[in-house]
Amino acid sequence: MGKRLAVLLLCMSVCLSSASCGADGVKPSPPGDGSLDSQEEIIDEEMVVMPEDVSIDTQITVSPINASQMNGGVFEGWGTSLCWWANRIGYSDKLSDMAADLFYSEDGLRLNIMRYNIGGGDDPTHNHITRTDSDVPGWLVYDEDSGEYQYDYDADSAQLNVLKRCREAAGEPSIVEVFSNSPPYFMTVSGCSSGGFDPNSNNLRDDCYEEFAEYLAHVTNYIQNELGIEVASVSPMNEPNTNFWGAYSYKQEGCHFDAGESQSRIIELTYDCLRKYELDNVIVAASDETSTELQIEEYKQYSDRAKECLGRINTHTYNPTRIAELGQLAKDEGFNLWMSEVDGNGMSGENAGEMSAGLWLAEKIIYDINSLSPSAWVLWQAIDKHICEEGYKGRQDSGMVDTTQGFWGTAVADHDSVDIILTQKYYALGQFTRYIRPGSRIIHCGGSSLSSYNPETKELTVVAVNSKDSVQTINCVFEGFKSFSRVITPIRTSGSIDSGEHWAELEAVYAYDSGFVASLKENSVTTFIVKNVELSEIELEEVDISLGTVSGSLPWNNGSDTADKAIDNDPMTFFDGVKDGWLEIDLGGKKEFSVIGFAPRSGFEQRMVGGCFYGSNNGKDWELIYEVTAAPSSGYNYKMLDKTLEYRYIRYSVPSGRADGATEDYLCNIAEIKLYKAAVR
Repeated sequence: MGKRLAVLLLCMSVCLSSASCGADGVKPSPPGDGSLDSQEEIIDEEMVVMPEDVSIDTQITVSPINASQMNGGVFEGWGTSLCWWANRIGYSDKLSDMAADLFYSEDGLRLNIMRYNIGGGDDPTHNHITRTDSDVPGWLVYDEDSGEYQYDYDADSAQLNVLKRCREAAGEPSIVEVFSNSPPYFMTVSGCSSGGFDPNSNNLRDDCYEEFAEYLAHVTNYIQNELGIEVASVSPMNEPNTNFWGAYSYKQEGCHFDAGESQSRIIELTYDCLRKYELDNVIVAASDETSTELQIEEYKQYSDRAKECLGRINTHTYNPTRIAELGQLAKDEGFNLWMSEVDGNGMSGENAGEMSAGLWLAEKIIYDINSLSPSAWVLWQAIDKHICEEGYKGRQDSGMVDTTQGFWGTAVADHDSVDIILTQKYYALGQFTRYIRPGSRIIHCGGSSLSSYNPETKELTVVAVNSKDSVQTINCVFEGFKSFSRVITPIRTSGSIDSGEHWAELEAVYAYDSGFVASLKENSVTTFIVKNVELSEIELEEVDISLGTVSGSLPWNNGSDTADKAIDNDPMTFFDGVKDGWLEIDLGGKKEFSVIGFAPRSGFEQRMVGGCFYGSNNGKDWELIYEVTAAPSSGYNYKMLDKTLEYRYIRYSVPSGRADGATEDYLCNIAEIKLYKAAVR
């Protein structure tokens, strides 16, 4: 028997089903509150757009069979690091309150994760940290009288001021993680919290590992037990196995730790010190590496005990190579996984103006979550730039950004006018954070879209991005859904900060019997809220095809990435077929299946668009099973078929030539093919 996989199925139900009650439906309540309105309304069937009646640019398929399995399927939420912006604005109660409201309150982004930075301070004789926000104080300060370093619990009062207010604004559920960029400067080899003389070598002194772990645990204990702010996790390293962190730079952002013994040692010691303080609720997270590929290799070099001490894998996605592999590794090893930091000055869209930075961020969020399947997604800095004529501590602030270009952060702090200036990037982020809530289950749907189901409010959320300068029409297809509210609420961000849309609730979209058709405004991010969702369960039984005989066209350059890689049960290997490529699997006899699973070649998901799966019982006459119409997510994707099929031969091939507007021919790249039987309960 094949192995069984239980997957939650969304079975949409509503008081009056469109299938059984004709034009009658239930008027939806406002997005987000999850309540039902007993008032009935009549739906004008002429308002329902059928996909066959219009030209469809993109099809989005939302199938709960593609729901995330990370962290038991529970999405923990969204957040931002408080480092460094909270250190810069925390002197001002007004700015701190504004930030807490804009980023964490119900009226703002509704973030719920705060990453508090335990600073390393710096040698008071140094003056190289010129970023006005980056000179994060350490909690240990040299006392001239005693000749020792002593704790100063007011040293980081600015960042703590912001933390307290953000925590209050967020309410529950909120998560606080503390993390370190650098140990206290006097514990480093270089005596500098910016990094080492050799950025490729360990900068924590060999005799200070225990002291540093004690420092992290002591501060964590103070925050939790003296300030009353529960801490969920401690991350002792930031992008450790890189050559980024050199002495005397303009910021405090990292400390090199070699992979293997050095990283394992600090993970183990941090865990031990937390237990010494009886902080049994606090886990250790690591390594917060800049690259998902580096994070994979570092995890493999942790000691056995370090893995036992580790509570969660944290990664950044600045360089997302082998990103799906890291997500799969975390699941295989039984770990939760966060995307704990990323941002950038990227741009997307066509003639997008002020939306260009927001479109880039929206596409980044979709790619990260669909590819990595993390249980949380955390922005680097909500505020990255500051305006202040006087500067700060004798240093010049960066000033206002050009919002028509790419920029870091989502807002700018104006210290002169005591204000926080918002951007369209801020509002684009809110299209996700306000409506995909903690406790939801992410449903991967590939392409430029992301979806989730909230079991508490019984809502389905679909976020779709249009980065073209023309209106695009989508057909959002629900697979496996029994029934659902036919009145769907769209919410959109587009245009400029002065005259554009900012979480604008639009006129309702009316669904047909298995989905809805909607228009996406040019250069926009749109969130669709579907009400009244109930859950049932699908059980998948994998059909064993491992003994099948595989044939296919030649791989690129006659290399080793041959067609048989598609059934080797390893989504990191792949068939690197070229144009007009194909592969066939002879199952040795007829086999029944009702779900087809497939994994694209990681990093080349777009190459599956246009690819087709076929079935045959004589190896000559082929019947279409499924055509891939949009770029799938990284990792495994599952397509529930309309009925149970029975074939001996399975074929995957791509069309000849190239798609309109494409930069390369159709290429037959696929990593894995699987077949399943499905039972719905």
